[in-house]
Amino acid sequence: MTEIRILLDEHVGRVFERTLRERGYEIEQAKDRFGEHTSDAELVEWCGESGTVLVTNNAKDFEPLHERYDHAGILLYYDQNLPDTDPEGLARTVEEVFNQYGLDGVADQLVDLGEWYEWLHDE
Repeated sequence: MTEIRILLDEHVGRVFERTLRERGYEIEQAKDRFGEHTSDAELVEWCGESGTVLVTNNAKDFEPLHERYDHAGILLYYDQNLPDTDPEGLARTVEEVFNQYGLDGVADQLVDLGEWYEWLHDE
């Protein structure tokens, strides 16, 4: 399996970071790598250059950037509390997205993790 690298936007918590790492993903926090105030455009550009998927809940800023830059994929969730209230469930959701589409299948895509989460948890 190809190693999947994920960059977590600065508002994504450490519990979710640890949960993804335990599932075998290579995880970095944007604030650790770039500091607190890196522009969203710079994050998307770096993710495209490095083949790193971005996870964020900042739809307002990243939805327009997704079409302006080549990137490895943006996984977006709208419920800001979800990584803290159900980190395991959200990690399973991320895993299912990659199981269904693979790393190449999410490239240049904006994936709504909320829709996937609801689908997985309604079963």
